[in-house]
Amino acid sequence: MRIMRKMTGLLGAMAVSALLLGACSGTTSSTETTVAVSESSTQETSQSAESSAESTTAESTVAESQTEAKSDAVSSASLQGRKEVDEMVYQNEAGQTVVSHKYGETVVPENPERVVCLKLEDLMLALGADMVACQNIKGYYLEEKINALGIGNIAVDEEANTVNLEQVLSYQPDLIVIRDSFDQSVYDELSAIAPTIAFHLQTPASSILALGKALGMEEEAEARLVEYGDKIAAAKEKLSAVAGEEVAMLRIMQKEIRLYPYSSNDMSRFLYDELGLTPDPKAIEYDKAESLAISMESLPDLTAKHIFVVAGYGTASDENVAAARERFDSIKADPLWQNVPAVQTGNIYEVDSRVWLTHGILAVESKIDDVVKYLAPESAN
Repeated sequence: MRIMRKMTGLLGAMAVSALLLGACSGTTSSTETTVAVSESSTQETSQSAESSAESTTAESTVAESQTEAKSDAVSSASLQGRKEVDEMVYQNEAGQTVVSHKYGETVVPENPERVVCLKLEDLMLALGADMVACQNIKGYYLEEKINALGIGNIAVDEEANTVNLEQVLSYQPDLIVIRDSFDQSVYDELSAIAPTIAFHLQTPASSILALGKALGMEEEAEARLVEYGDKIAAAKEKLSAVAGEEVAMLRIMQKEIRLYPYSSNDMSRFLYDELGLTPDPKAIEYDKAESLAISMESLPDLTAKHIFVVAGYGTASDENVAAARERFDSIKADPLWQNVPAVQTGNIYEVDSRVWLTHGILAVESKIDDVVKYLAPESAN
């Protein structure tokens, strides 16, 4: 049992390594050697007292080896990801922490106490970093967590991608943390209020390490990333029985349907890269497609046994989300939809667009829970 617990931790560390390697170069790491070590540790044990003692010694040796291997895996991941992180966050000659980002470079004040966060709430909450205010939306997958912590709300216009600056000012921030999806003009306005640092949410593994370094929470970031890796490794194990069954992800919008590709899109990649599921052949084909739109006539060509359907627009208005769901209701009545193999077998899973069209550690963990719930319900917590 002790070895199995250490094995899970090791697989989690290997998952972390793959995440960081993927963020830097798009490659993943193998766990074949790890599995071989685990198998060798479970070989025959004798009934005799002497053999039992030898077995206990062997178990202890293997456990130590597993611990060292886990440490090596985390170290390897850190070495691969650290170069990128160190380029993002470093110490200048004056010993100040500097964050290099899309908009320029920012010196981070020491021990900030009034941090305002905009569109990077996922990583801040995953890290356990304090915030006085952030973006919060009704129906947002982080809404309950934010409300429970008593964090103030800053309005962000999703259509115009602008921020209510008066609200930001009212919280008297000494540091502002944002996602790097805003225009330069918005950044300039925010940085006139307080030092503003920005991170790329689409690479959450390296970004949470960089965020942790910027906030003086490096150990917390490392630990949280290992926890994230453990989550992925455990889910992959639960899904191993269906790993060979084809999976696809569709998005229903007001005017079109989209098929998400195998590896070239951040929204769907976790299904295949992290969880090891098998993509529908069309999803592989769409890796090089100029458009993700798929016609109604092509839907029956999807051979996937399981299809995840996202009807909506992420954090967009309730009206837009409702319109997308109405469109999906009309699609369900279409004979072409009814000829889709996964529809005929009842393997269509409608999931929350405000989670599945979002990036971040907590978002992906929530998506993983959905996948396990639908594809391995007997093992779902």
